[in-house]
Amino acid sequence: MYKSLLFLHIFFAMVWIGGMVFNLLFLHPAVKDLSPEETRKALAQKVLKRFFLAVWLSIAVLFLTGMAMWHSFRPDFSTNILFHIKLFVFGIMVFNFVYIYFWLFRKKLFKHIPNFVWINLILGIFITLIITYIR
Repeated sequence: MYKSLLFLHIFFAMVWIGGMVFNLLFLHPAVKDLSPEETRKALAQKVLKRFFLAVWLSIAVLFLTGMAMWHSFRPDFSTNILFHIKLFVFGIMVFNFVYIYFWLFRKKLFKHIPNFVWINLILGIFITLIITYIR
């Protein structure tokens, strides 16, 4: 059971972080040169809508699998400061994504989204660094 939860946890973390890497380093630079602006916005709307659904699913699975592993298999994490830092940073990422989704995306303020995605990518890399040392 633990290995299945760990797999799901790692997989959905990869979906979220990998999606941010793809979006920022490959898709965004390629789309910047598209004309007219309506074409860029339409493409951004379609791609981000699909990606953001995956992010919502990732947040749910990461939270549920994380809590299940913590309470069922790793109660020793309760005393580990790195674990609490990881939870705090995950919370910041979720709040940042909520802002991106409910304010920037819904208001079609696409040009501001990459700045906030960069913040989440850096925080996601920081969490990856933390879990490297947490074990």
